Amino acid sequence: MNLLAYLYRQSRRLLILAMLTGILGGLSGACLVSVISEAISGTGKLASIAPLAWMFFGLCAVSLISKATSEIVLLNLTQSAIFKLRVDISRKLLATPHKRLQELGKHGLLVILTKDIDIFVQAFQYLPAGFGNVIVILACLGYMAWLSWPMLLVFLAVLVVSVVLYQAAERRPRRHLATVREKMDALYQNFRGLVEGSKELQLNAERGRRFVDEVITPGARDFRLTFVRGMSGYTWVANSGTMLFYLMIGAVLFIVPHWLPQSTVVLTSFTLVLLYLIRPIGELMYALPMVRQAAISLGKIEQLNGQLDEEPTADNTRIRRDGKQDFKPGFNGDQTLLQLRGVCHHYPGAQEDSHFMLGPIDLDIARGEILFVVGGNGSGKTTFAMLLLGLYEPEAGHIRLNGAMVDESNLHAYRQEFTGVFADFHLFEQLLTAGDYESQMRANHYLNVLQMQHKVKVENGRFSTINLSTGQRKRLALVGAYLEDRPIYLFDEWAADQDPVFKRVFYTELLPDLKARGKTVIVITHDDAYFSCADRIIKVEDGKIREVENALLEFAA
Repeated sequence: MNLLAYLYRQSRRLLILAMLTGILGGLSGACLVSVISEAISGTGKLASIAPLAWMFFGLCAVSLISKATSEIVLLNLTQSAIFKLRVDISRKLLATPHKRLQELGKHGLLVILTKDIDIFVQAFQYLPAGFGNVIVILACLGYMAWLSWPMLLVFLAVLVVSVVLYQAAERRPRRHLATVREKMDALYQNFRGLVEGSKELQLNAERGRRFVDEVITPGARDFRLTFVRGMSGYTWVANSGTMLFYLMIGAVLFIVPHWLPQSTVVLTSFTLVLLYLIRPIGELMYALPMVRQAAISLGKIEQLNGQLDEEPTADNTRIRRDGKQDFKPGFNGDQTLLQLRGVCHHYPGAQEDSHFMLGPIDLDIARGEILFVVGGNGSGKTTFAMLLLGLYEPEAGHIRLNGAMVDESNLHAYRQEFTGVFADFHLFEQLLTAGDYESQMRANHYLNVLQMQHKVKVENGRFSTINLSTGQRKRLALVGAYLEDRPIYLFDEWAADQDPVFKRVFYTELLPDLKARGKTVIVITHDDAYFSCADRIIKVEDGKIREVENALLEFAA
């Protein structure tokens, strides 16, 4: 019912059309049984058989067209619903604050975006045929009532008892399927650790062996055992349900006539109907575990929807209910670009339960300035960068850009002023800003400057390969940043994975080039040999920020 309610919300008209054509197909299928029954029990005269033959073949055509139409309409409806679900969740993810995404966890998000939606898709594949089968069953019940309502009452009484027994028998395997979904989260987290930590595990064979034996294997074993238990339970229930129909046929033929006499025609017709119902009911029983899993996955998806931010508007911005418009920076008459006043934010400490506060920060950043940010590990440099980029929101204080206050109503527009290359960067194969010929030429020019032209080309708006070393991939990320052409650039330890040649190119050629183009550049770095390339240096230490007057002397000491 959850799946049908979800489809109803997507398109009421298409669902009604699918239901109407499905009903027509079910009725025609039930009528086919009636025609076959009448033909078998008839006199066999040609005069009486000919109309039945025309009716039989006509009903075959109606059943084929109506059932196919119903299933195709449902197929289009379900795939449209899945398409909308995927796109909506993707947009919500982009609209959700970065810190909340970190709290949800990568592995949990990936399971929902991949496995849960896949299970949802598989369940929808069963839905068109399942809907048609339900209509066939209802139509056949109507035909059975027309044949003999006392026998139908007997059949319905047995059916009600069977449904009650089925519900009782299904409880245990259903609990197992819910447990399977929880174990899937842990399994994905373990596999993510295996992939991301493969270098460390390969360097220590004993550690790698123990990770597989003591982490991967127990989790995979628990998943297998729980899944087998759940599906085995459904297998017994489904096969018992199928056998029940054969028992009903036996009862109709051998038991009912003794205390509820019926004509041979009625008994024959009832038997044919029950034989005809074995396939649609068997298919429904077979699809039920998948539908149950889909309901669990839908619950996880809806839970994620509740945890994510509100859906963005058509231009992918978030606007407050008070009607405030997007942030649009304008030149305020001086060289001050960014102002931070009393900005504070808590960030995790070295201990699990400890937190340190960054701030309060009072800082001005000038337009066209090259600013270096230095400090030890855990001092708060990355948190400062996330605040500056608008990916973390200040817990106290405020940020101004060109004199305008940054708040929730213009946060999206504020972020669009920045381009960042992070220490834990992700390199996209697609250069979404290099779709035209001129952009591709610029991209290939930067590849030449970074001496990557012999390994990578930009064709059709994408890199020809990203299967490269970490330093080379960072150079490609830098190319993408250059193409975005934003007013403010932030580089988090970009040069850490570069050899001396490219460090020199970065600090002495690329940064001055950005400054010459009027860009503001903020660089998180430990490369004291190039401190002279900065206009100004600030140091983050124990959550506080101070300006370094003589960086060369201070860091030499």
